[in-house]
Amino acid sequence: MHGAGFYRGSQAINRRLPLGALALICGLAQAAEEPEATAKPPPRSWDAVLGFMTSYAPEYPGAQRRRIGVTPGGWLRWGRVSIASRSTFVARSGEPVSSGGLRFDLSPSERLRIGLSLRHDGGRDESESADLRGLGDVRATLRVRLSVSYPLDNGWRLASSWTVDALGHGGGTIGDVSVSRSVPLAATTSGGFSVTTSVGNRRHMRSYYGVTPEQSQASGYPVYEPGAGWRDVSLSLGARHELSRHWFMFGGVSVARLVGGAAASPYVPEPLSWAASLGLAHKF
Repeated sequence: MHGAGFYRGSQAINRRLPLGALALICGLAQAAEEPEATAKPPPRSWDAVLGFMTSYAPEYPGAQRRRIGVTPGGWLRWGRVSIASRSTFVARSGEPVSSGGLRFDLSPSERLRIGLSLRHDGGRDESESADLRGLGDVRATLRVRLSVSYPLDNGWRLASSWTVDALGHGGGTIGDVSVSRSVPLAATTSGGFSVTTSVGNRRHMRSYYGVTPEQSQASGYPVYEPGAGWRDVSLSLGARHELSRHWFMFGGVSVARLVGGAAASPYVPEPLSWAASLGLAHKF
């Protein structure tokens, strides 16, 4: 009796095994098909943004008088190459860009960001402020900028850059180091802040903060020859709000303090200054 019962149970199990195997095979086939059906489309190889920004800032770093400016701006990316007027016009918050110009993304990974940029530096015209009359113009030039950034924990990021005057027009060399943090404020709103300090070589400091004997005679300022060293320390706060799929607005405030040889310049009446900006842009 026990043998017959065991035989009948074995037959039932044998009948259920093919059915279970068939169901398992069908389930695996369906699971294999699901990722293709639900897979997200690959990211676009290009992005574009057009907009404008209104700013309220000193006439030049260290100036006493301020001015309001409205400037158009944009950003275009194709693969690893992008061109931008300012970093705030990127299509997505956190997109790696330079402070403007043509950028080549050399990043080996999503975490370590490395970029090589070329940008036009308009220099400085003495007509920009009455306090600059007699100092002459700092010639426009082409700058080459190497930037590196790396994310830390909890939204923090460490970054540094080195910028040189590629044409030798008197702009000199500038280096900076910054620590920043991005903070999600809402589903469509993000914010962040950064602390940055920068240095300049002797050529840069003398072009933008020094006074030669000839400039002294023309402007009335005493002769001043600063050397290489720290230039400024700044704190920036910013926010970005996505109005829709294609529109976003952004704004920010910053406080900067000139230090060292820059702060001691005879035409720097206000070493501590602040600026504010507000913009609107459209994503394509």
